[in-house]
Amino acid sequence: MIKPDPSLEPNWDEDNIDHIAHHGLQANEVEEVYYGEGPYPTLAIKNKKSKGRMTEYRYRLWGTDASGTFIEAIVAPYPEYGLWRCVTAFPMSPSTQKAYLRRIKK
Repeated sequence: MIKPDPSLEPNWDEDNIDHIAHHGLQANEVEEVYYGEGPYPTLAIKNKKSKGRMTEYRYRLWGTDASGTFIEAIVAPYPEYGLWRCVTAFPMSPSTQKAYLRRIKK
């Protein structure tokens, strides 16, 4: 487990805002998970995604927004630009929520 880099700024545009809106979420909720502003800690798992010769790292985040909503998000960090971008985000499934709570022992 790692922690997302708090020095990176979010990169939002109409596409990723609309995408997460289809899952019933808003940008500020995902930001609260990324920066660990919820009542439970944010867990991050680093995954490597390869496209030919290109390699990109993405993080699967499990956490809660400030209101306590359990959210799972996939973000791509771009430290060379000082940014992170939300690829997708959605409410946690009950089974994922159970695994998350077991990992943080709540």
